[in-house]
Amino acid sequence: MTAESNTTRASPLSRGSAAEQIIADLKDQILQGALPRGSKLPNERELAEHYQVSVPTIRESVRGLAAIKLVEPRHGAGTYVTAATHDMFAAAASALIEVEHVSLLDILEILDVLYVKAAILACRQMREEELDGLVSAMNVFDRAQNRDTFVVSLKTFLGRLAEASHNPLIISLCRFLVSLHLEVAREQPGGVLANMAKASGSLQTDRRALVDALRARDEEAARIAAVQYHQHTRAMVGGLLEAGQRDGRDSMRRAARRLRQGG
Repeated sequence: MTAESNTTRASPLSRGSAAEQIIADLKDQILQGALPRGSKLPNERELAEHYQVSVPTIRESVRGLAAIKLVEPRHGAGTYVTAATHDMFAAAASALIEVEHVSLLDILEILDVLYVKAAILACRQMREEELDGLVSAMNVFDRAQNRDTFVVSLKTFLGRLAEASHNPLIISLCRFLVSLHLEVAREQPGGVLANMAKASGSLQTDRRALVDALRARDEEAARIAAVQYHQHTRAMVGGLLEAGQRDGRDSMRRAARRLRQGG
């Protein structure tokens, strides 16, 4: 089946949940590109005829696809394929984190590895305009004066560093983990996040060393700078958590749930 038109007759559904089978079939078509991102699904009656099921069954199927971020129903306009990879990854990974009781420091350790690799790849792949954007983000970050500007500046700086790797998996992982990290910290008013914003100035030297290494396309210097930056970040956050006598696991579960639910 293709988007909106040129549909082919579906094979009769086997025993079991019709909605689950329709979800699986449409999911396969989306992931294989037969229903490309941005395309519009046939309307409910067309889908019902195609799959030989009732309209309510189609509605249930569409809700299931929307829940896993593959489609987006738009009021009065129909249902469109979004296949939002970041949202899809966030929904799956946050459920895993919620079950496995991951701590904030666990997340930071993973980010250490990811950003070291991102920095090395950026030395090879980064375009000049991307370097200019990273420098601009760093300068804004250095001037961050409060918690809100700190959050935006941190996400922008680390987001641009990940994007400079030109590796889709690294980009998705970093976006999700940074968002999760900040969600956990944000949950504690006047606590970890506020103190991170105050203490982040001590990391300016590390950020500038990293950007200088990227500008020089020096992979070894970039690796060392990325390691130092994230080791210092982890030590800072670890100290703040220890001072508050918490490891952030309860906050992590709540933050993961919010990201999984799109909030």
